[in-house]
Formats: sequence, C-alpha cells, structure tokens
Amino acid sequence: MRILIAEDDPDMQKILTMYLKKEGYDVTAVSDGKAALGYLMEHRMDLAVLDWMMPRMSGIDVCRELRNYGIPVKVLMLTAKSGSEDEIAGLSGGADEYIHKPFDPRILMLRIKKLCGLESVLRCARLSLNQENMTVSLDGEMLKLTKKEYELLRYLMANRKIILSREKLLQQVWGIDYEGDDRTVDTHIRRLRSKIGEGFITTHVGLGYSLEEPND
Repeated sequence: MRILIAEDDPDMQKILTMYLKKEGYDVTAVSDGKAALGYLMEHRMDLAVLDWMMPRMSGIDVCRELRNYGIPVKVLMLTAKSGSEDEIAGLSGGADEYIHKPFDPRILMLRIKKLCGLESVLRCARLSLNQENMTVSLDGEMLKLTKKEYELLRYLMANRKIILSREKLLQQVWGIDYEGDDRTVDTHIRRLRSKIGEGFITTHVGLGYSLEEPND
C-alpha cells in the first residue's frame, strides 16, 4: 500500500515514516502542502496523512483540492487543534479520519489499517501470514521463518503482483541505512522459496521480484 506523509515537523515526519515502513508500507514524505498536492496529482496513492498546519498550503486546503479534482485517495488528518468545530471542518472538507496530536503511533497504525480495510491476516492461495502474532502457515502448517524472512515475505504479500526491485526491498525491509551487499535479497528469496515453495515468488530478470499465486 502506498502512503504519502505531508508533515513539516522533521521529527514527526521521521517517526511516522519509520512506523509505516516497519509495517511494510511504501512511504513517501513531503514537508509542505503544495508539495503534497502536486505529488498526489501525479502519483496514485492509497492514503494521504496530512498535517493540518503546513507551509504554503494547509492540510485541509490540500484535502479540499483533492476532492474537487476527484483524486481517489483516502485522507487522514493530523492536527493539534482540539475544538469540535475544527474537527467538523476537517471531516466536512473531505477527510476520512481525524487524529489529534499528540498521539500514540501504535493507535495511528490501527486507525490506518481500519481506514484502509486492511486485514491482520495476509493471504495468497495456500499461504497465510498473520501480522498480529507474526506467524506464517502453508496449507495450515506453521512455517519456521527468521525475522528477516518474515519481514521480507510480509512486504511481498502486502504488495502482491507488484514488481519490487532489490533496492526497494532493501530500503523497506533492511532499512535505508543498510550498507551490506544487495545480493542479500537474492539469498533471502532463495531461503523463502525453500520454505514456502518455488511457485509463489516470481523473478523478473533485471527488474526484481513479485509475489504471485502459483499455477499448481
């Protein structure tokens, strides 16, 4: 799932990005309302997390413009405003959800999952991944995966049928500060295939990998 964060506080932006990427989301962050609107006009995103008070253009104005142009993206508004009139204005302006600052990032993650209709269990044919208890099963039988194998599989399953490059997988699973060999992705893909079966992960030569339903 693709999420845009529009937040001018660098610390808050960093925290939100970290939590969302940890959950396996594809995250882009900008620091002002104009940049947010421009990005959303040019790129298909599933969710926009907008701070109300931003430079150049407020989050509520961004939201109104998105609705005026018919951009099909869900909007979650973040704000330090606590008055009921402000909340009414935010929701009336087209926001789908509204969260007051300060907030617990874990609650934000739950709100996002609920807002986007995301299930705690990801499935692909005979393969199931439970995000609540971090377990993976094949035909109902539990598989033993390492933490990194689990995180890699979760990201692949959350982005089914999307070709993901080594660089993208390294960034989302190992983190942007990873300085090791990018071939570690290939190694973990081989290990995953040995545990879940060869048919689930497709190699796209020169492009990357995608999770698909096996033909068998």
